[in-house]
Amino acid sequence: MSNFDLKRKEYIQKLFPTGIPPLWCPPLTHYRSDKSIDFERMKKHINHIAPYINSFLIPGSTGDGWEINFEEYKQILQFIFKDFTPECEINVLIGLLRTEPEEMQKFLDYAIQFLHENKIKTDIDQYTPSRFKGFVLCAPKGKDLSQDEISKVIIPILEKNYPIVLYQLPQITENELSPTLISELAAKYPNFYMMKDSSGQDKVANAGLDYHGVVLLRGAEADYHKHLKASGGVYDGFLLSTGNTFAKELRLIVDNILSGETSKAEAESISLTQVINQVFEIAAKIPFGNAFTNSNKLLDHIFAYGNEWLKAERPLTHAGENLSEDTLLKVDEILKNSPYYPKKGYIM
Repeated sequence: MSNFDLKRKEYIQKLFPTGIPPLWCPPLTHYRSDKSIDFERMKKHINHIAPYINSFLIPGSTGDGWEINFEEYKQILQFIFKDFTPECEINVLIGLLRTEPEEMQKFLDYAIQFLHENKIKTDIDQYTPSRFKGFVLCAPKGKDLSQDEISKVIIPILEKNYPIVLYQLPQITENELSPTLISELAAKYPNFYMMKDSSGQDKVANAGLDYHGVVLLRGAEADYHKHLKASGGVYDGFLLSTGNTFAKELRLIVDNILSGETSKAEAESISLTQVINQVFEIAAKIPFGNAFTNSNKLLDHIFAYGNEWLKAERPLTHAGENLSEDTLLKVDEILKNSPYYPKKGYIM
């Protein structure tokens, strides 16, 4: 094991004394009718899922991380690090989900300033316990960008010695960080300690290269029982949009895998995958927003209000459009034909 690999192991121990959680979630961003962020609703939602998944990417793709503006970003940091007292300890990765390098740097600069003003250490060598666990960044957008061009954006941030998670999301960036580049960055920058891959192709995890102890999280949905190393897969954990709505079930799958109850994990995974695929199919037809956010907002609305959901104001998207009652009725029917229909809404 190289000195860099040992350093990464030391950093991970410093960030997570009891080990990196195998389940992470990008929480939804909720909105009021005037399109402002509804932080009271977010508190209730996060407290609902935190007993099962207490580790979050904020703002992530499912939390409108690519759509929120700079002022909204500042409000979200204020909320998650100052205004919110969760019912249990939480871990937070700060998303820097911008398609242009200049915007990414602007968001990073503000986050650094904000964290320092609130006495939160960002240099991994000086890190002291806090809910802050690092920054998450993607490649810059561009289908014709070379690996060298991508690395020239990422490396200056890695050199600052912040804890860093790289995020593979070709659906947005139109390119991919190659397995070779990931291996090279891992060999040189021990503060790069985790990677999330939402491509669904799993090229990095399956390449068989040495990633020097970097933790690999899968962000693609479905067939959860197949992908963890403990069940013969290639991932250390998950960072999933469906953690917003099926946190308890995902925790059950992971716990069963880790305890060797693979048949129970498989049964729950198959059942959950069927429901999620049906809802995603409906959400994919909505002409605004993204399918992952919309599908989870549809599900969360019903889980929040139970069979009283028709009386509640329909969920609003960042685009300023409400999800329709007709679409919610279709999701309601799917849940009624599954084991997952709530007996009572979690905010009722």
